Amino acid sequence: MDSMGGARIAVDQIGFAPVDSVEDQLREMRRERDALRRENRILKIAVAELERVSERDTLTPLFNRRYFLTAIHQRIARFERRAETAAIVFADVNQLKFINDSFGHAAGDFALLEIANRLLGAIRSVDVAARIGGDEFGLILDQSSESGARTQVARLSALLSATPAVYDGREISLSACFGVAMLQSDMNESDILAAADRDMYLCKLGQDGPAGHR
Repeated sequence: MDSMGGARIAVDQIGFAPVDSVEDQLREMRRERDALRRENRILKIAVAELERVSERDTLTPLFNRRYFLTAIHQRIARFERRAETAAIVFADVNQLKFINDSFGHAAGDFALLEIANRLLGAIRSVDVAARIGGDEFGLILDQSSESGARTQVARLSALLSATPAVYDGREISLSACFGVAMLQSDMNESDILAAADRDMYLCKLGQDGPAGHR
């Protein structure tokens, strides 16, 4: 057998895939790549939605208690590193039980939603608003002094009580008591929130009217 014949036999034994087959494989690989990219985008959207839901209140557009405490923790760290001040505000809605008993729980939810929207619309984008309990709200006023925070609280209180909420044709008076506490390096997030709660209670004690309506 001559050398040319041997070479032809060797080539025949190795064999090559037809060009069409290679192009088909490349097209299939591209389809799989594109499909994986789509799945990855969908997964990223799903994860982002789960993170959003885990941080948000179920009734209002505000953050929840878990996120609020985390945000206070972050502010404490900033305060300790760079002395950035912030005021923590605790707000307790007045007469929610009275609203529920008089108008129904749907009206109570409507009142909470109205209060949440008013608070959210009155603070800066750098501040934080959260619903931290059934009728309790929390605010973080970044880079605020105590006097500045109390001035803001007075404005918020007036904003809530200035205009009643209208539910099913009936007017519902809105109001809340507020308490303020400033960041301190020797206190954790729960301590600071408790201090704001105690300050809020002084407002409750100064109110007139039956305790059940507060």
